[in-house]
Amino acid sequence: MDGMTGADWFVPLSEPADAPAAPVRVHAIPHAGGGCAAFTPIADRLAPGIVVRAANLPARQARFLEPPCTDLDALLDALADAYEPGPGVVLGYCSGALIAFLLVRRLRRRGLPPPGALVVASYPAPDAARPARTLHTLPSARFWAEILSYGGVPSQVAARPDFREIFEVGLRADYELLSGYEYAEEPALDVPIVAVRGAADPLLGADGLAGWARHTTASCTVVDAPGDHWLIDTAPDALAELLREAVPA
Repeated sequence: MDGMTGADWFVPLSEPADAPAAPVRVHAIPHAGGGCAAFTPIADRLAPGIVVRAANLPARQARFLEPPCTDLDALLDALADAYEPGPGVVLGYCSGALIAFLLVRRLRRRGLPPPGALVVASYPAPDAARPARTLHTLPSARFWAEILSYGGVPSQVAARPDFREIFEVGLRADYELLSGYEYAEEPALDVPIVAVRGAADPLLGADGLAGWARHTTASCTVVDAPGDHWLIDTAPDALAELLREAVPA
């Protein structure tokens, strides 16, 4: 598939001045339509001791001119190819939490060392996830009406239809990417899971994270953080602190 090879699928948002041989890394997967820069507020708070390697997906930001990826299996292979084993955690934000979970499964399938923890934010457990099936097929006006109803869209995009056109390809592709998702039974991960939601999240209820415990034989910690669904914007300090705590000693 075009765009699936020869690109940096994870990019570091900061690098320590004196990087150790095995730096602590957070491999981070953004929300639908998000680019790697979405994690800059987190990276700034974790540097220099922890490096955020954010997923750099096609059809947005530095890869804007590349065709989008709508093949979930191909995406997981590309991310697994680019993953750097070592001390650290995998973070998935909103729908990126589902991709992060599937990525850790893919690493296990390849016999690669697992991350020290899986941190999932603002998303229900993978067997309870119900990705939108047809949103990506809607005409542009109806597509954006639905997207804007979720909140979290930058004000300059929400107010400018011409800006929306720029973001629509990648955003629509991400909804198509998960539109055919069906949960598949596999053994639980042997990886600690930290599941976090905003206490004021209107999209994910207080019991919406409990199911993550079914997917690990290690610990599962459920956290209500201050803020709403969009934790990178409303609770970056709390999310950064959770990531620090999740890094294995």
